[in-house]
Amino acid sequence: MDIQTEHMKKRCYFISAMCGMSLYSWYNYSLFDPINNSFITPYYQSCLLMLFYLGWDTYHMITKPILFRTDLMIHHTLASFTYITFSHICSLQMSNILIMECISLMNYSWRNNPKLLKLYRTVCILCIRLPLWIWIWIYYFPKYILTHYKIILLPNHYVCLLIVNKIMIFFYIYDMFILWKLYKPIKIKQ
Repeated sequence: MDIQTEHMKKRCYFISAMCGMSLYSWYNYSLFDPINNSFITPYYQSCLLMLFYLGWDTYHMITKPILFRTDLMIHHTLASFTYITFSHICSLQMSNILIMECISLMNYSWRNNPKLLKLYRTVCILCIRLPLWIWIWIYYFPKYILTHYKIILLPNHYVCLLIVNKIMIFFYIYDMFILWKLYKPIKIKQ
């Protein structure tokens, strides 16, 4: 097995663990209950797993040039900054958005079936990632969408979520970049 395929396989193992922990958080914890940001909570540990994954993947991309991707390095840098800065403040929310990493879950299994992988990635963006982005904005920033709705948050929590959502604009753009890469017209050499 070549180095890229082996690395992709290990990436998918990490991502399946993170998505599983994210689903566990979605199932077991309500976003409306008080959040316990203790180190031993599963959602805090899933944030730590995400940081470990980002460090591991970045290290391998730096030390093995064949694995290097500029778009993924930018993604990892912003994701690391976000998780390091905010996981102690809003770890449940950070854990819940890990389900968005499911976009890369089938990269290894369906690597020999590009049409199915393309469809899967498109469905992930349109049916999981986009609804979650919208949900985050409606739930945490209802005054932009539902002007009559009032939400009570502590000032520091609101500021952190505001910053996180500003950073997530990059991730929206990244999703559009992924869709563009999937559906861009193929240039024919003459």
